[in-house]
Amino acid sequence: MSAPAELARAVEELGATVPAPIEHPFAGAVEVRWIAVGRLPDACRLAREAGYFFESMTCVDRVAGHGAFELIYTFNHFESSSSSRVAWRVWAPAGESVPTVSGVFGAANWNERETWEMYGVSFAGHPNLTWLLLPEGTEWRPLLKSFTAPPPSVYDDSRQATAVQNDDAAQP
Repeated sequence: MSAPAELARAVEELGATVPAPIEHPFAGAVEVRWIAVGRLPDACRLAREAGYFFESMTCVDRVAGHGAFELIYTFNHFESSSSSRVAWRVWAPAGESVPTVSGVFGAANWNERETWEMYGVSFAGHPNLTWLLLPEGTEWRPLLKSFTAPPPSVYDDSRQATAVQNDDAAQP
């Protein structure tokens, strides 16, 4: 049996899998499982114990249609001769925290910070959920599908140029 199939079976035996909340295909992984949000750290520990490394985590905004975010965690294995990428899909209801996996895979720290910053998904137990890319204290989430435009900002160079032009126009 392949390493991805063995890992998928172990996650199912753990009781971490759940039925798919939506039917949406996923390509690029040989094993894909929907994981219960509360069992995510346990499922990630199984992947680590099986020799998998953390590739990435990303977020899909499904709030408008479903009231939730879809988090996709991908893992891979160096020892497998064929494709061994696996994916954990997690359904995270909007406004509810997701347990951090940064204690299992340190590299997840930055992915979780970015997801918090860009989408507003909170990660319970995260050691440093602070600003990574946006100015500290930003109140808008630019990757939400509902996002239209940021409010005016002191960081907006075009506002400064407009102010200078207006000052020049006021001079006789």
